[in-house]
Amino acid sequence: MDSVNKPNMNVLESLGLAKSKPALKEQKLGQEDFIKLMTTQMNHQDPMKPMENGDFLSDMAQFSTVSGLKEIKDSFNSLANSLKSSQALQASSMVGRKVLIPGSMSTFSEGTPMKAAVELDTNVSNLKVGIMNDKGALVKEIDLGSKAAGVVHFSWDGMLSADKKAMSGNYSIRAIGMVDGKSESLNTLISDTVQSVSLGTAGQSVSLTLANAGSAGLADVKEIM
Repeated sequence: MDSVNKPNMNVLESLGLAKSKPALKEQKLGQEDFIKLMTTQMNHQDPMKPMENGDFLSDMAQFSTVSGLKEIKDSFNSLANSLKSSQALQASSMVGRKVLIPGSMSTFSEGTPMKAAVELDTNVSNLKVGIMNDKGALVKEIDLGSKAAGVVHFSWDGMLSADKKAMSGNYSIRAIGMVDGKSESLNTLISDTVQSVSLGTAGQSVSLTLANAGSAGLADVKEIM
């Protein structure tokens, strides 16, 4: 008899008449909740075995540490976003301009001197720059003499001799100098034109797309020409 009078819940649910249970909200323990919990614990503690002050301080220190770490993380994220925006703005101003970046392969075009540089960590004597063709053969040597530490610029007009000029194309450069009486290979910098800027994602930095050398990071730029 009861089964006749009681409505079938499956039928009610199919008709949309059954009341759904309210979804449980996610409970989070905030700082105020933590203080209330700690106060309640103090009021109901065993008077014969009271909780030590150090235990309360330890709990408070742990809560403060977690809260402080989150604030630090949020601050670093905000700082990182600001720096990234600043880098993007700085990099965008380089589009169409020439920059000096580490490298040894450059391009010579007839009528336009090839510009490059040598990066010196210390004073160097008898500094010489060699220019090689695509086959690795030395076609020109430039004597720069003694130079102080820093960036030493040089250019090549393409002349191989007094009456012979090099063809347009790719050339590599190398630099050798005397450091403390010993011959050493030195770091060279090449000049290239920035064509576009790529914004880094997932923690990557801003990168520059160059006309001849592919791509380079913003931090690789030694000089904007």
